[in-house]
Amino acid sequence: MPKASSDTLWDLAIAEVEKRENPDDDGKRVEVWEKSILFMGNKNGGKTTIILRCLEREEISKPTLALEYTFGRRARRHNTPKDIAHFWELGGGTSLLELIRIPISSNNIRSFAVVLVLDLSKPNELWTTMEKLLQVTRNHMNKILTKLEKTNPEVATEIKQRMWNNLQRDHPDYELLDPFPIPLVIIGSKYDIFHEFDSEMRKIISKTLRFVSHYYGASLVFTSKSEALLLKARVLINHLAFGYDKSKSVSVDHSKPLFIPAGLDSLSQIGPPPASDSDIGKMRANTPLELWKKVFEKTFPPKSFCDLQDTKDPAQDLQYVEYEVDIMRAQKNQTKAQDTIFCSEEDNSLYFTYSGKSNILEVKELNYQVNTASQIPWYENLVQMKMPWTWTSDPCSHMSIIQNLNLKVQSGQMLAIIGSTAGGKTSLLDVITCRDHGGKIKSGQITINNKPSTPQLVKKCIAHVRQDDRLLPHLTVRETLLFVAKLRLPKFFSDSQRKKRVEDVIAELRLRQCANTRVGNEYLRGISGGERRRVSIGVQLLWNPGILILDEPTSGLDSFTAHNLVITLSRLARGNRLVLLSLHQPRSDIFQLFDLVLLMTSGVTVYSGTARDMVQYFTELGYPCPKYSNPADFYVDLTSINKQTAEKEMESQKRANILANLFLEKVKDFDDFLWKVTDGDNVATTFSKQRSHLNSEEPINMPHHSSDQLPGVLKQFTVLLSRQVSNDFRDLSTLLIHGFEALLMSLLIGFLYYGHDKTRLSIRDTTALLYMIGALIPFTVILDVIAKCHSERAMLYYDLEDGMYSVSPYFFAKILGELPEHCAFVIIYGVPIYWLANLIPEPEHFLLNFLSVWLSVYSARAMALWVAALLPTLQLSAFFGNVLFTSFYLSGGFVISLENLWTVPFWVSKISFLRWNFQGMMQIQFTDLTYEMTVGNTTFQIPGKLVTQALDLDSHPLYVSYLVLAGIVCSFLLLYYLSLRFIKQKSNQDW
Repeated sequence: MPKASSDTLWDLAIAEVEKRENPDDDGKRVEVWEKSILFMGNKNGGKTTIILRCLEREEISKPTLALEYTFGRRARRHNTPKDIAHFWELGGGTSLLELIRIPISSNNIRSFAVVLVLDLSKPNELWTTMEKLLQVTRNHMNKILTKLEKTNPEVATEIKQRMWNNLQRDHPDYELLDPFPIPLVIIGSKYDIFHEFDSEMRKIISKTLRFVSHYYGASLVFTSKSEALLLKARVLINHLAFGYDKSKSVSVDHSKPLFIPAGLDSLSQIGPPPASDSDIGKMRANTPLELWKKVFEKTFPPKSFCDLQDTKDPAQDLQYVEYEVDIMRAQKNQTKAQDTIFCSEEDNSLYFTYSGKSNILEVKELNYQVNTASQIPWYENLVQMKMPWTWTSDPCSHMSIIQNLNLKVQSGQMLAIIGSTAGGKTSLLDVITCRDHGGKIKSGQITINNKPSTPQLVKKCIAHVRQDDRLLPHLTVRETLLFVAKLRLPKFFSDSQRKKRVEDVIAELRLRQCANTRVGNEYLRGISGGERRRVSIGVQLLWNPGILILDEPTSGLDSFTAHNLVITLSRLARGNRLVLLSLHQPRSDIFQLFDLVLLMTSGVTVYSGTARDMVQYFTELGYPCPKYSNPADFYVDLTSINKQTAEKEMESQKRANILANLFLEKVKDFDDFLWKVTDGDNVATTFSKQRSHLNSEEPINMPHHSSDQLPGVLKQFTVLLSRQVSNDFRDLSTLLIHGFEALLMSLLIGFLYYGHDKTRLSIRDTTALLYMIGALIPFTVILDVIAKCHSERAMLYYDLEDGMYSVSPYFFAKILGELPEHCAFVIIYGVPIYWLANLIPEPEHFLLNFLSVWLSVYSARAMALWVAALLPTLQLSAFFGNVLFTSFYLSGGFVISLENLWTVPFWVSKISFLRWNFQGMMQIQFTDLTYEMTVGNTTFQIPGKLVTQALDLDSHPLYVSYLVLAGIVCSFLLLYYLSLRFIKQKSNQDW
């Protein structure tokens, strides 16, 4: 029996290491049969997934914190010892380069290999990541080889010679390449996303990676999560790890996944860099690799970021929970947060930033005047019996809203405009966004990036979030944002990229918990007010604007919700955005989140500068803020105009003017018009440093694209149609009410005339029934359609103003989207009433009668659409629709015979859809019938045609009624389109 050893596992490990490090008697090292592979590359590039698939492990991939290790064992043949492969994975992208030296040592360099995983969906990070990782790895290995040349030159020579094994000496590129010291495999991951790129972009990336792989003597393979592509990557990795045979197949077609084992490519097949000869001549490159780099980075500019910010803090990972330590860390963080009250709150993570150029918004000597008379809606002037030429001629109606205003704000800053009501805050935002309807800029200039502000420029770089949330209530948060993404993002975005943008916005605005909840409104329970406001911000944030302007974003919200909303806006400003918002009197913790503050009263500037310095500024003027008081409340009250009495108003106005003049005197020599504590302070630099300090995570940049490549009209139509149908058909309560309404009215009329299956209805009863069928239900349709259109009017106005879509696709989507509801409504109404009243049962008569009713009801719907788009308020539209319907009703040929109408109602009857529907149904029911009338003992045979002749309803053949009804429908739809096209669809609040 062998003697038991008392050595510990640690002792055995030390002995094994010493045995390997010390030479044998022959002076040669003991051969190591294990293989080691280091996986490195882009963060979230799929390294862990590839390792798990190679080892055939069914595990869920987890984020790699730093440097992780695992191993696998395989036997090459039956009944042979299993070889061991050590798998090292470097996390954090390029942020943990120092860890590369840990797995690679002089002991294992002969059996070591490197797998570089590059995320093909992020071409702007590709070259930087590849260059940094390979450069650090190569430098470390060169140090090891230099050391080996002194201690063991045979091994060093063997490694250097092995670098060229993949290339034959007669290879035409033998003298032009610089092979990597150890075997290298380059894997391009996420090919499924890469395949959706433009063909030219794919070609440039593929050719560049082919050159780099060939230059370094590496193998190249493109892969994704699909098993077919992963299999090719596994072949190469198993060859490195366990010595399996490597594939000899080659795929160099740029339209397909590349698969090129080392040494099977050539520069002649790869071709020259994808650039013109003139461009290549201008690029000064010392080596071919440097030339390819410059050509690649010209198309895909490298992303500048600090990788260290992207490293996840292991202390926050649930795998490393230690109760006592975590408690102390939480106390320390809380104390630190209390000491830095002007820093943003604890949630500082950024999911994406604005990746375009920094923006500068500047207002110089702005004087803005509003004609208050023009702000009065035209219908109110009519009610007051004012003539149109007197509406804007009152000289006393011109008021100066903004006087001598100067401000300058740039990306990375959040400017809050505070002040009392009627101080000019909203007017300033309207002027900046070129929506100053009814006002006039008397002097001054507004510039964006040193360019004069124009509506076209504003639409390209400014997102305006209004005070009222205008969203479709029956769509979920995710659906709302997804529909907007399909309309606002450039057409070259794929569906997966649009969905990713939506998910990023949901994460950025902290809407994950309600992403699948309906938005709701005052009648439908949905998300909260704060969440609805964040959804409105998300609608504008989707197209990644550089400037975000919000009008009273916290109005109607409780203090806690308002505070969280402003935290979100502060975080958005850290993402290289310029955020401008107006508020009344923010609470103290909200005030501390602002970078800059503009205090206005009656259109004049009382203070403009940093929020932290406002108290000191007014203290120097003799107005210190009382202890425990909110500075915003105190100084807004100080500068407000008290209009209780004439004396108080004069006194407060005088104080405000004095403060405004003092401020102008203090900042007249500053270029940015901001008050500073000392002349040497640079506000922009200060906040830039503060932002970079607060930004604890590396943001994922989302490219900014021009609005010139928005989806076309057909794409807009399909998206709007899908949105229309989704929103309407989820309003089950309204649909059921409309259906029940139609069914109830049908049954009421049908049962009123029920029971005459043996004896036919009299001529008088049949005539009344037919007119009632065509005249009763359209009136309810008119009211319902007008109410619905006005509920959507404000959202339509904002969407058209923002250029989200044009009128034409909305018009056709609206018409087609409501057709199913209209058809179901007419079927529920028209079918029961026809058979209950025992009208002519032949299918031909029934179908003709149904078609006439369908056209009549649709004429009412089209008229309601036009009236709703024509007039600004629900009351006016309902009134005018009622007037039109009543006119059509009275001139329909039943209340009074057509031949007895005088001139005006006679011509009204020509366009009355009720008249043509009545005439058509009368001809359908009476033309082929003969009625018997008994007078005394005599029975007369009365043909049905005499009835239509007596009512003057036979002047045209039957088909004319259908043609006229179709023409009326088309005419109302044309009027509806023209109203949408040329009349601003403002809501009642906007007039």
